[in-house]
Amino acid sequence: MPFDIIKSQLPNIPKSSGVYKFIDSKETVLYVGKAKNLFKRVSSYMNKNSLSNRIIRMITLAHKVEYIITKSEVEALLLEHNLIKKLSPNFNILLKDDKTFPQILISNHRFPQISKYRGLKNNKGQYFGPYVYAGDVNRTIEIIRKNFQLRSCSDQEFKIRTKPCLEYQIKKCSAPCVGYISASDYAENVKNSVDVLTGKSQQVQEIFRQQMLDLSKKMEYEKALILRDKIKSLDSIQTKQNINFDHAKNIDVIVASEINSKVCIYISFYRLGQNYGARPYFYEIENDTNVAEVLSGFIGQFYLSENPPAQLIIDREVADKELLEQYLCAIIKKKIEIIIPKQGDKFNLVKDNQKIAWQILDQKISHNLSTKKLLLELKKLFDLAKVPQRIEVYDNSHTSFDNAVGAMITAGADGFIKSGYRKFNIKNEIADGHTKFPADDTQMLKQVLFRRFSKLQKKDLPDFIIIDGGKGQLSSASEIFENLGIKTPFVCMSKGKNRNAGEEFFHQVGKESFTLEKNSPIMHYLQRLRDEAHRFAIMTHRKKRDKDFLKN
Repeated sequence: MPFDIIKSQLPNIPKSSGVYKFIDSKETVLYVGKAKNLFKRVSSYMNKNSLSNRIIRMITLAHKVEYIITKSEVEALLLEHNLIKKLSPNFNILLKDDKTFPQILISNHRFPQISKYRGLKNNKGQYFGPYVYAGDVNRTIEIIRKNFQLRSCSDQEFKIRTKPCLEYQIKKCSAPCVGYISASDYAENVKNSVDVLTGKSQQVQEIFRQQMLDLSKKMEYEKALILRDKIKSLDSIQTKQNINFDHAKNIDVIVASEINSKVCIYISFYRLGQNYGARPYFYEIENDTNVAEVLSGFIGQFYLSENPPAQLIIDREVADKELLEQYLCAIIKKKIEIIIPKQGDKFNLVKDNQKIAWQILDQKISHNLSTKKLLLELKKLFDLAKVPQRIEVYDNSHTSFDNAVGAMITAGADGFIKSGYRKFNIKNEIADGHTKFPADDTQMLKQVLFRRFSKLQKKDLPDFIIIDGGKGQLSSASEIFENLGIKTPFVCMSKGKNRNAGEEFFHQVGKESFTLEKNSPIMHYLQRLRDEAHRFAIMTHRKKRDKDFLKN
């Protein structure tokens, strides 16, 4: 009996703090938990009436319990979340998208470098962010460099420079590497950059405006026009001011909304009184799972990759709030406060974020219902054994077979799964001392599919595969899949004679090629999948081509 396994191992479990793991017969970790008293916590799993259905299912699969002793409960909590992140146990509440948010870093040098940065703040310098979208970071850095000409080169490149690079020629760098600007003047540019990034762009603009008027009086109109353009460009960098109360300089607001066992955790970033954006995270829970438990688990996992601000504002009480504060302090080595406001400006801010979270969750549920209908239609159309939950779409891109790349995107009931995207640099063969390019697109496809599926575990196989191409790609893919013993159903999708959208043909092994009604929802859905793979392939190819061009 499952509960007998726990009972038999209880005598070996100590009464100290630590982390415990439930493990199945295949040595797969099912669940990770922490406890102030390991014996007491594991003993509680013997009380079947107090357990959720999810935990009961987990115990029925468990083969043994392992534990790790820690010095304190805070250390146990830190270890628990690190293990959850590393092992992704099926019965824990998981943060599925743990990609870090980009920040802007101005380094701590005599002539500081400005760059985009991800991860914990381990490098010395001034950080600005996190920004939700990388595009916002890139645009901001571009405007800063055009206005204040800070260097973006690495320290190594900076040291070996003997003459200015192209960045100086296009007026994006002041060439401090070769002494074209003094340390004091460069420091003034850095100060102005920091002022803009900390929401003081109006003061900087006023300085520029006064300088522009002075130049106009001296009839130095070309220099005045340059300042006028700088003033205009700084308008676009000002971040929208969403909050105006005194104690909200550096906070994260985290709220949860629930609709029919679907939960949206919505986090908004406020730095220096400015809104740096927000992002939703979605969970599906059982009826007996507490939303506060999801919120607490989210906070614990999210801040393993992101530095927490001085204050977290949340919308509900969570268990062990003080322990969670100590845990965050242990990560950043600074005091962190978790606040649950009941009135005032912060309470209103929480309410506003809750409304947004509810709207986003409602829209996502509606979208998912629509997508599930399309996936059911897809099953019928291609005679699949089951409704596909994971679809992989393949395409490649090149310029006359140069800088060739293969691309794979993934999609499911929740839309595109960005964490599942993959890119493949097409490898050229070397024969008789000469580089041999792939003969055609079908050879590229063979290489991509072989590299993707030759080492893929059976449990990780997709439910359905779509390949951009016609009968040539169909034959090549069929050959690779047959050699590797892959049974996953797949289809090749080619454009019609006029290569117009809506005239696509679908090709399957042993079946007649066919097309669909031009305006049918399933045709539009398949086009969206193909177009996303095409977009990702072209973007990857262009990045590789541009990098190769700069290198040459």
